[in-house]
Order: sequence, then structure tokens, then C-alpha cells
Amino acid sequence: MIIDNIRITPLTESLVRFEYSPNGAFNDFPTLFAGKAKTTEGKYSFINNDGAFVFDCGLIKLTCTDGKNPPATDTLYAEIGDFKWKYGDKNTKNLGGTLSTLDGVSGWKQVDEGVLSRDGWYVIDDSAKPIIKDEWIENSPYPDNIDIYIFGYGTDYRSALSSLAYISGKAELPRKYTFGSWYSRWWPYTEQEIRDIVKEYKEHNFPLDIMVIDMDWHYNDWQLHGDEEVDKKVRATAGKGHADNLGWTGYTWNRRLFPDPKALLSDLHKDSVYVTLNDHPADGIRDNEEFYSDFMKKMGLPSNEKTNLEYDASDKRYMQALFDSVHSRLEKDGVDFWWVDWQQDYLFPHIKGIPTLKHLPWLNYLYYNHMKRDGNRGISFSRWGGFGDQKHPIYFSGDTKSTWETLAFEVWFTAASGNTLCFYWGHDTGGFFGDRDAEMYVRWTQFTAFSTSLRAHSQRDPLLDRRPWMWGEMAENAMRDMYHLRSRLIPYIYSTAYQAYKEDIPVIRPMYLEYPEIEAAYEYKGQYMFGDAFICAPITSAGEGEKCVATHRVWVPNGKYYNFFTNEEYAPNSEAEITCDINTFPLLIKGGVPVPMQNYSDRMTSAVCDELTVLCYPGDGGKFTLYEDDGISDGYKNGEHLKTEISYENNGNNAVMTITPNGKYEKMPELRGYTLKFPCTDRQFTVKASVPVSAEYKNGVNTVRIEKIDTLASIRIEFS
Repeated sequence: MIIDNIRITPLTESLVRFEYSPNGAFNDFPTLFAGKAKTTEGKYSFINNDGAFVFDCGLIKLTCTDGKNPPATDTLYAEIGDFKWKYGDKNTKNLGGTLSTLDGVSGWKQVDEGVLSRDGWYVIDDSAKPIIKDEWIENSPYPDNIDIYIFGYGTDYRSALSSLAYISGKAELPRKYTFGSWYSRWWPYTEQEIRDIVKEYKEHNFPLDIMVIDMDWHYNDWQLHGDEEVDKKVRATAGKGHADNLGWTGYTWNRRLFPDPKALLSDLHKDSVYVTLNDHPADGIRDNEEFYSDFMKKMGLPSNEKTNLEYDASDKRYMQALFDSVHSRLEKDGVDFWWVDWQQDYLFPHIKGIPTLKHLPWLNYLYYNHMKRDGNRGISFSRWGGFGDQKHPIYFSGDTKSTWETLAFEVWFTAASGNTLCFYWGHDTGGFFGDRDAEMYVRWTQFTAFSTSLRAHSQRDPLLDRRPWMWGEMAENAMRDMYHLRSRLIPYIYSTAYQAYKEDIPVIRPMYLEYPEIEAAYEYKGQYMFGDAFICAPITSAGEGEKCVATHRVWVPNGKYYNFFTNEEYAPNSEAEITCDINTFPLLIKGGVPVPMQNYSDRMTSAVCDELTVLCYPGDGGKFTLYEDDGISDGYKNGEHLKTEISYENNGNNAVMTITPNGKYEKMPELRGYTLKFPCTDRQFTVKASVPVSAEYKNGVNTVRIEKIDTLASIRIEFS
């Protein structure tokens, strides 16, 4: 609704857009943050009370008393239940958000704000931000306008996140392989060494899904000379590019390390290992690159003059030529996605001609959309670009120092990041640099095994190679347990990621998201919910003795919760002191919630799940939707998937589990077997089922086995 010089657009029950324009012209173009600039779907009521315009959206009631002048504290205000907001208020009880990078972090650090606050409201200012017109970025034609989004939600935090997704876009579902095991290291590996590492993962019984090849995959300017003394001189002069980055940019395979890169990539793919290459794009394509001539041709310029164009992400033709002549050709050879590096603010800030736009969010947008070809999901493995960048997952958090304080901070930080819809961090497990500490590395692995990416990475230090078998037998065995457990839990993890996409809730959830009225949910910063079924409280301090025994205090909310490793049951709404040796950490599983699992696979994200295990601890009941698709295409948005609802009901004397599949996707298994496990029971069940089953009772666990049947067959099992 336009009233004089203002426009007010109710969007959801907890979100209102307010605009002021001195000349009455308003922005209807999307920005990198707001993708639905003109949409109004919220049900609301409007009244004009003697010149006071009141919009009641449900959770938020916004009042504006002056439509001619810029907003002020006494002319623009809102009521959100018992909470109040007026224009210009500071958000003093913000629950935290995230940061674009954790480079250099060695402990706790102040983060940027998220949309969730105990103030009950939050405001995002999108004033004068660049617009997207004809699929490209431009300076805003309305630099003098005020354009803010007012979130009013009280303690309904889910509503706030849904409203953020509504106006800014959903956190897209990443490609499935990103949830697997990554190996990464800044090290000049040869082609043969890469092959040997893949073999070693198999030999040591560890899974591997993604091989990351850091910046040594390509020549740098000075490396082309091949003589160390010459290299030193060149590095001091001509080796510097436009971005003064000492030649970190490069797009030509280093043939001294990789004599036949296409064969390497092909063999890795045959072994179901995906590949990403590091990309420092700051210097663009220079005249020493293999693809220089083709790039210049696409730019409409001669290549024989050896002109080196400055990298210009604001130039549509330049970026299209870069993607077409370089990236697409390397992708055709087998590169699956790009690790876009060196775009953090302090190294490579604003793009040319648009002083209000930093490179990071714009490059994430460009790379993600470039990768959306042939019906595939986009992917941008980069640092976080701020509100709105959730549309371009996934993210790496940067070069942290290996300290216990950093680990503790990362646990809290990862959960708080969900308050911005930043759901998918790939941390440097163990830290990027610092002292060698096997116990700390194990504890870090336990955390990232229950995060969205189990990614090992480290600096160029011979002591910090993150291959688990290089850290001593005790550490190797403990980490193997975590890698294997994650492999088995991929059906649960991937289903939870789809739930995050559909419902706009994080995979890693701060406790207050589920329990906003309970003070303990805010106090216990070292634990989080991992989907619907798990509470994780990673160990973040050194233990004692030979087995590194540590104790962690955990808050247990209402409901039945059990220790996943010991089966101990905890009292509802209580505090528990949980003691763990190096092999385990406080991991609680909720009773009554069916958890789907697969058999262990050393290619955890590409394994065909034709044998499904459903784990269900005693509880009143619950349900879980197993989600499956092809893992890489955008078909998941168009119904190309299989959803299997697994429901468990328990009335005390009898229980019923139903398994109801619905849907279809290409290459899904035609037949599926089931193993249903019910731990912590004191007697054998009597089983009655709609399909043939076998049952046994051993060591307090009831196990029901269903041989392979049609994957789309529905199943009902009664227990008494």
C-alpha cells in the first residue's frame, strides 16, 4: 500500500517491508538479499485510524503515523505480543549469526547478527543495495530511499526463519556428495600421490567421497620458469598480478605434478570420488594461460598483443568469457565444482563500479548459477556472503588455529549460523594451522561427523596431514568409528537436509529454536540438535589419562533421551554429567523417533541403499520421513524423489510401525530389505506384520528382519 511517500508491504505474519522515497519512486527489482520484492502473500488487516495506518499481520502489528516524511521513532513502531519496536531501536538481545570467514580465529570471536533475537524482532536494511536487472548486477537507481524489512515474531523463531526464507530465498539443498568425507590439504601433491591417497583410504578402512586439490594443481606465474633462482626474481617483479596476489591465480594444469589430469579425473570418477579444484580468481586470465587465446577471442580482442585484462566481475561479458573458455572446459574434463578462495573482504573487497557490493556475495551468486547447467543443482564452495547467500551453498569457514577454544567456538558458531539460514559449513576439521594434537583432532572429528560436512584440511605443514591413520593407533581407531557412523547415518543426514530446505530450519539447531521459553536452552551453548532425533554435545577440552577421559554437562529437555553409545536413559528436563573416553562423546538420541540408516559404505553418499536399517529407541512415538533422490539434479524441486514416511506409535502395551513409500526418481533401487532395531527393551516382542518377517531378541535389542521387497511397498508391523 502506498501512502504519500511511503510504501508498506505486509509479506508474512511476522514480516513487513517498509519503504520511504523522497520522490515517490520505489524499487521493484530484486537484490542479492530480497528476491520477492513485489510479492504480498500474508493475510493481514489494515485500518486508517485518524491518519495512523495500522497493518496487523498476525504476529506483528505495524503502525505508521506519517506518510510524507522519513520514518522516526514516534512515527513508525510495532507491537509483537508483549514485545515492542520503534524505528531506530538497537537490537540488544541478538542470539548471534555468523561471519564471512574464521581466518586466523584462535578462540571466541564476536559474530555478526542473525535474525533471531530475544528482543522478539529484527530489522534488515536493504536500502540502496545494488539491484539485479536482466540477470546482472547494477547500482541501485534509488540511492536515497529507505528500504527495510521488519521481522516481528516474539518467541516464534521458526516463523522468523520462514519469513527470512520467504523474502530472501530458501537454503537450497546441496549436492548429496557434499555430505560425505572430504580430503583436503594445501600440499603440492603429484597425480600419483593423489591416487595413492585414495588407495590408502580403502586400505585403512575409511570412507572418501571428495578429493580436494588445492592451488598447486595449476602453474603460478613464476612456476613456468622451472628454475628456483629465476623464480625468486620473477616472483618479486612480473609474478605480481593486477590483484598483487603473487600469482595465486592460475588455470593451467601443472604438468610437472599432473602429467595426465583428464585420466586422473576419469579414474577418480570411476571410483565414485568427486573432485574440486581451488580457484583464486583475483587475477583473471593472463597471457601465460593455456586458455588465454580462447578467452580473448570471446572478449572480441586480439590475443597476439598479450594484453592482460584486469579481473572484472562487474563485466558480464568478461565473466561469461571466463566461465566459457576456462571453467566449462575444465569441468568437461572432470572437475565437479570449484573451491572459490581468497575473496574475503580484507583481501579482495568491492567489485569495479559498484562500491556498495563486495566480491564475495556476487561471486557466490555467479559460480552457483554457472554450475546450474544440464539440470544440475548449483554449487558454490566459498566463504559466506551475508544475508541472502543461503541460496548458494556450501561454505568453508577459513583458516582457523588448532586450539580447544577454537573448537568450542565453532560448535556454538555453527549452531548460531542457522539464525541467518546459513546451514552448510565445511570446517577445517582439526584446524588449519597450529600445534599437532591427536586428542583435539579426534574431538574435532566427532563434531564434524555430526555436522553438514566431514572435511579434513590443513596448511602446508608436514606434521598436520589430516589423514586419520597418521595420528597414532588410538586416534585412528576413534576417528574410524566416527567416519563409519556418519557413513551409516547418511540417509538420516540427507533427509534432514531436505527437511531444512522444505521447512526452513537448520540441520544443526540451537536448543532455543525448539525450546524458546526454557532458559536452559539459551545457557547450554555447547550443544545442539542434529535434526529431529539427536542432541550433540561435542567434547571441547582436553581429557585425562591414557584414554583422554572427559566429562561434559548436558541439558536434557522433555521427552525420552538415551545415550547413543551406552543406552543410558536420562530424566526429562534435567542436567546430566556425561563422561566419555576418546572413543565417544555425549550423543543423545530421542526415543520414539525412527532413524533410518544404511550399511557402511566407503563411498557413503553414492552407495545404493537397498538395505535399510531403522533404529528406534523406546518412546511414546514419532515419525521421520526418509528422503531420497539422485543427489545432484534440480529434479528434487519438481517431485523427482522418493519419500518414505516411517511412523512409530506406542500406547504402552502395543506398538505399531508403518513404512509408507511414495514417489520415484531415476535409478532408485527396485527392491529393498529392512532391519528394524529396537534397543533398550526388556522382553521379546510378539510381531504381527503385513509382510513376511523374522524376529529375534538379543542383549536387550529386538530385531525384525524383512527380506527384500518392492521398494514402493507399504509395511505395517504390530508389536506386543
